[in-house]
Amino acid sequence: MDATIKVTTIHLIAALVAALISTALTLGWIGFKNDIFAFFVAAIILYFTGKFSQKIAGDEISGFSQWLWDGIAPFFFTWVISYTLFVMYL
Repeated sequence: MDATIKVTTIHLIAALVAALISTALTLGWIGFKNDIFAFFVAAIILYFTGKFSQKIAGDEISGFSQWLWDGIAPFFFTWVISYTLFVMYL
């Protein structure tokens, strides 16, 4: 499988998990409500997902521009849309 597809898929799955965790923090399912902490949890998940993807892809993906469009942008847009829908409907 192409490295771009692997990296994007990993980031999309992680974004859905991050959206669920952020929703839990926003709605107070864990015991407290904090929207700012929910964002930082998503950013931390993005960082570790990037490190994990870098180990899998190796040197096939290089440069910030490629990481931006293959990992960061799909993660961010999926997280924002999923987070919004989960907060509104759960």
